[in-house]
Amino acid sequence: MKLTKHLRRVLAATLFGLGCHTAALHAQNIMLRLDAPQGIDAQTLAADIGTLKITFSNSKDFFDTSRYAANTLDFGSDYYNNGKDSYHHYFSRELTLNADDGSGNAWWGNQNKTWLKFETVRRQVSGRAGQPIYYRIYSPHFSRIITGQIDPTDAEEVTLHHTELVQARRVAFMPPVGRDGNAVPAILAPDLRTGAYFNGTTTRVNMHDLTEPFARYAYKGDTLRYLVAPNSDELALHADSIVVTDTTTCVTTDYRKAVECHFYITDSQGRLCPVTNGQLASVYYKLQPGAKRGRGYCGYNFGGNMFKLTAPDGTHAAYALPGRQTFQLKWPTVQTDDPDFLMPCNAAQGYILGEVTIPASTEPVSLSIAQSKPLRVTTTLADAAPYADHLQFSAHTYVNPPYSWAENEKMTVLCKEVNRQIKGNDLVVTTLVEGSTYPYLALNAQYGAQSDTIASVFSKQCCLYSYPGDPRTEFSLTYNNFYDGNFNTLPAFSQLHPVKFVVPCHQFQTGRMLNLFGTYNQGYISDLPSHHNGCAKQLQPGSADPIPYDTITIILPEGEYDWVMQKDLDEYNSAPHHAFTLANTDTLVQRLQPTDFALLRVNCLGVDSIYVYNNVPKYQWYSLSKLTKGRMYYADEAIPLNPGYNERTITWREAKLQKDTLYSLSYWLEDPVIWLDEDFSFYTSYTIFSRPNNYLRLEKLETATPDSAICISTGSKANLAVWSGGTFAPARFFTISPSEADTTVTVYTQKTVRVNFSYKGGRVPGFERLNMCYGNEQTHIVPNSNFYRRSRMDLEPGHYTMSGVVAYEDDATGEYVTTPFSIAFDIEANTPTTIELCPDPTAIAAAPADSAPAKAAACYAPDGRRISTSQPGLNIIKMTDGSVRKVIVK
Repeated sequence: MKLTKHLRRVLAATLFGLGCHTAALHAQNIMLRLDAPQGIDAQTLAADIGTLKITFSNSKDFFDTSRYAANTLDFGSDYYNNGKDSYHHYFSRELTLNADDGSGNAWWGNQNKTWLKFETVRRQVSGRAGQPIYYRIYSPHFSRIITGQIDPTDAEEVTLHHTELVQARRVAFMPPVGRDGNAVPAILAPDLRTGAYFNGTTTRVNMHDLTEPFARYAYKGDTLRYLVAPNSDELALHADSIVVTDTTTCVTTDYRKAVECHFYITDSQGRLCPVTNGQLASVYYKLQPGAKRGRGYCGYNFGGNMFKLTAPDGTHAAYALPGRQTFQLKWPTVQTDDPDFLMPCNAAQGYILGEVTIPASTEPVSLSIAQSKPLRVTTTLADAAPYADHLQFSAHTYVNPPYSWAENEKMTVLCKEVNRQIKGNDLVVTTLVEGSTYPYLALNAQYGAQSDTIASVFSKQCCLYSYPGDPRTEFSLTYNNFYDGNFNTLPAFSQLHPVKFVVPCHQFQTGRMLNLFGTYNQGYISDLPSHHNGCAKQLQPGSADPIPYDTITIILPEGEYDWVMQKDLDEYNSAPHHAFTLANTDTLVQRLQPTDFALLRVNCLGVDSIYVYNNVPKYQWYSLSKLTKGRMYYADEAIPLNPGYNERTITWREAKLQKDTLYSLSYWLEDPVIWLDEDFSFYTSYTIFSRPNNYLRLEKLETATPDSAICISTGSKANLAVWSGGTFAPARFFTISPSEADTTVTVYTQKTVRVNFSYKGGRVPGFERLNMCYGNEQTHIVPNSNFYRRSRMDLEPGHYTMSGVVAYEDDATGEYVTTPFSIAFDIEANTPTTIELCPDPTAIAAAPADSAPAKAAACYAPDGRRISTSQPGLNIIKMTDGSVRKVIVK
């Protein structure tokens, strides 16, 4: 025993020593000193920078500035969206600027040793014990971010001393000078690697207002590439660079040296054509790799600052400083008489991006942003004469940022047909394609106005290898130059035949498409022709065939095919499939038969609802719950369906609510209460109610609801719910069965009676099931939440039945206890009473000695029938003192 105590003491001492060691390890104070640039006084530093922020993290990922660029986030942000934010935690403190302490230089840091503790930082950033803490010091006035880490040690104090800024030099960017010699408000990107600006002010990253000097501290020999964006609709932005010298440098952008530039688009004959419409702006793009939002840093798109200046001939103009500059035009309009002119859009969404060199000049200069380069393409299609009216050509290209918002984005290129001839059985088409990009000529088959539906038939493309410096302007193509998206060669036109697909128009109007699968030449084809927007065919109720049909004609190669109408994968699996063989034959017709679908038209309150099915289900549920202008409408009907066309008009019956003036009532309509048990049997259970948002009121002085206030469809079963609003008042759910006759519900014609309920002599713990009825099975009594706190309901006099299951968790055993019960009782006017849900089947307890014994006043059978004398089994005895007793007679 003594040895055991000794070992315990040794172990406790060891653990105490370890605890002290660990506490000391993580309790060191953090002292930090960041030396300021030499030769800069503290007053200047305070005006330029002021305080600094040091940010700690449990991850060194935030050292990687490329992640910030990729997500277009400011370096001052304490986080970036990289999908791991929940694991990265940050904690920041301010570093104050201190004047010269005798060393001759100012510095940032702390002088109080208890300013920050390692353990405090570790908890703030959710760092792991024994792991380093990472930190960085950032300022938009520094050209470099200062980073480091703190490792746990036994030392009581950790000193962080940085001297990186000592040799930095001050570069001051001055507000730009406008044409009139006055300062112009502007925005500065002091580093083109880290700034971004889109759409006015919606996205502005690492850029700063240049309304007063902005200082940047960099190192001798560094090259600062910067951008100045004046807030002007006449001055172009200016990108430039300087090399940091050994002294303080002031950078001033002076637009008095700017050149008046007139911008044109050159036509195919080399003439400058005025641009009289469209939006012109200056831009600068330099994409960052891995950009996830927009284009990353270095995208300066001043789309909200369009130039309003125009030249005497009406073309767009702006003032720009000499050098290389990019401008963008959106949806331009060009004045030209060139018959072959095609707009040379080279960026998505109708943009032209053009980089020009602006010379030094005191006179206006004319500059071309882009030039139209039409390519003449002659295509000979053998055996295509029968399809001459349906074959069309279009052109497209694939562009990448900055010419699009995404990689490899497909962009339409202007294309126009100049000649079409039939030579024997061949078709020869001459087309002009705008070739300033790398265009593809696409061959498509379409049916025009003579067909019900315009449908893409097949799509083939040919790349026209035109590139800057390519001398070719004319191309001769044949059918073999075209290929599909999988580089498959389609059969010759002599092996193609039209197939007509006749489908109910509403199949397309509900978003379904014809999905076609087929094999030919050991290949696989999948085509999804869609319904054209011009079709608005409506049903014709009352006609012999009320369903309008639409036709899609598709030119297909010979082979085996399967087709289906579908909106999603589920419909593909469940809808009827149709197979056919296409051989060298005349036009083949595929029709969707009425047995393959069902269409239901429901007219409700004067409005048609159309339901379209890809098969024939047994029925469709139609539901409506509407509260409008003091009326409520309820419909919930199962409508049987037959193949083809079905229709149903929802008709209504009125329910009227009558009451005494004693109570005001809330009333609404509820779905029938039906539950599914574990053994798949159905039952009703009205354990609690809550009043919905949509309800109506019948006030005290009102005795009946107005006509047409409660409308229930003749095919619906519904519950009319009524609640007086009392604290212990239950709701009444009146079941209204389907019928064409109106009905009247009378409620609350008598003053309610306080009724307490008990379970084994105490409060009712709760119900797993409850079906309490008043008078008959069509009137359900539904308690509210107050019942489960006080076991009380205020009921109208009359006969009641209650059945269900009392359920609760036993505090002593933790078991879930359920007790079925079934009782019947009567409530008499002005007679408060208590109802025991599960009575003890014994004789009536004796009355207290100091009171007159209560006598039996009435006797009832378990089903509520009043009987003249007791009978074998359970008897319900109403006593003269108002109580109710249950007696078992053997």
